[in-house]
Amino acid sequence: MNNIMIGSVANGIGATKGKVKSVEIWGKRWNDKTYGNTYHAVRVYVNDELIGTSPITYGYGDSYVQTAEGILRKAGYFKRKDPRESLFRYTQDRKIKYKYYASDVKLKRELKDFAG
Repeated sequence: MNNIMIGSVANGIGATKGKVKSVEIWGKRWNDKTYGNTYHAVRVYVNDELIGTSPITYGYGDSYVQTAEGILRKAGYFKRKDPRESLFRYTQDRKIKYKYYASDVKLKRELKDFAG
């Protein structure tokens, strides 16, 4: 997870940081049918602004949300006191609009393109 890209003014991603009103996580998953492994990549938006992306990462189901939580923490947006507190609970308690969704892609190339 060290290859996570966090935004900065220089690359135009996450250039501003203020009160968080919304968090949106877009994920894509691809299943390697040869070995049966599932991989994902995510893009994380705060207040409709892209703040970070992940490289292709191993993980199935909703594990893309955990990858997104890492991006938010690294960018300084997800500061929880209890390490067991989920992003869902964190945003709900603070009345932050929260959406997450993923789609499955058929080709590895599609996942690579999404991951950037």
